[in-house]
Amino acid sequence: MDRRFDTAIEEVKKAKKFLVVSHVSPEGDAVGSLLGMALALRSLGKDVTAYLEDPVPDLFRFLPGADTVVHNLDNARPFDATIAVDCGQKERLGKGFVNLKEPGVVINIDHHATNDYFGQINVVEPGASAAGELVYDFCKAAGIPFTKDIAVNLYVAIHTDTGSFHYSSSTPESFIKAGELVRAGAEPWEVSRRVYENHPAKKYKLLGFVLSTLDVVNVGDNGTGKVATLLVTLDMFRQVGAEKDLADGFVNYARGIEGVEVGILFREAGVNEYKVSLRSKGDVDVAEAAKSFGGGGHRNAAGFTLKGTLEEIKAKVIAAVKEQFYATHKA
Repeated sequence: MDRRFDTAIEEVKKAKKFLVVSHVSPEGDAVGSLLGMALALRSLGKDVTAYLEDPVPDLFRFLPGADTVVHNLDNARPFDATIAVDCGQKERLGKGFVNLKEPGVVINIDHHATNDYFGQINVVEPGASAAGELVYDFCKAAGIPFTKDIAVNLYVAIHTDTGSFHYSSSTPESFIKAGELVRAGAEPWEVSRRVYENHPAKKYKLLGFVLSTLDVVNVGDNGTGKVATLLVTLDMFRQVGAEKDLADGFVNYARGIEGVEVGILFREAGVNEYKVSLRSKGDVDVAEAAKSFGGGGHRNAAGFTLKGTLEEIKAKVIAAVKEQFYATHKA
C-alpha cells in the first residue's frame, strides 16, 4: 500500500470545492499533471477549478480538459482545498494564486529537489521523473480509475518531462506507469505527433535567429567543461510573430553539442530582465547553480529570472556554472 498520500486523500474525501494549480510558464508536465488531477477529482463528483496564470501553450491545447482552465481568480469563492502540482515554490504559482485569500488546505504534490514545502500537506518525491507520475500514484492510492482523458494527460506529463524517455530521470517505474496509461487509452503515436510534429513555421524561423547567437565557452582547464549559450530577444519574437512559449526546448540545442556539459538559454523578458534556462547532460548540478539566483529545478534542468544587462547576467550565470563544474569534478 502506498501510504504517502493518506493525509491528502483524507482531505480530498472531506473537501468539496477544489482549486488545482501549477506554475507560471507551464510546460507539458505542468499542464498534463494539472488536467489529470482536475479530471480525477471531477470523477469523484468534486467541484474543481483548474487555474494557470499563463495561457495553456498552443502545443498542449489538444489535451482533454484544456478548454476548462481559467486564468483569473479575482472573483473566486473560497476553496476547501488547493492542490498544487509540479511547483517548487508558492510564488511560482503566480500572483493570482499568491493573492488568493481563501485557498483552503494547500496540498503540494511535486518532484523538484528544490521544493520548499509550502503546503500544509506535502508529498515531494525528487526521485519521480515527473509530477505526472505522482498524480498517477495519487490516483492509484485513492482508487480513482484511469479514464482515457486522465491517461492522455498523465502520459503527456511523463513523456515530456523525461524528454521522450531520453533523460536520466527515466526510471523503470516511469516506463511501467507510461505503459499502464497506454493500456488505459493514451496513444503514443498520437501524442508524439501532437507534441513533436505539430509546430508552426514561425517556431523554426525563430529558431534560426536563436541559433545564430550560439556561443561556446570553456569553464574547465585545457578546453574541458564546455558551456554553450543561446539568446532569444523580444525583437526576435516580434520579427516572426511568435509567442514566448515557442522558445520552449531551444535550450536543448545548446546542450546537444558535442563536448558541451551545460546548455544555457537567455530569454529576454523585459527591460534588463532575462529568464534563464539551464540544462546539463553530465554530472553538473544546475539546480544548485539556479538556487544561488533564487531559482530551482532538477539536477539536469533548472531555471530562474534575473535583472540586469545581458553581459552582467551572462557573466554571473557562467561563473555559477563554473563553480558547479569544479564542485562536480572535485567530488
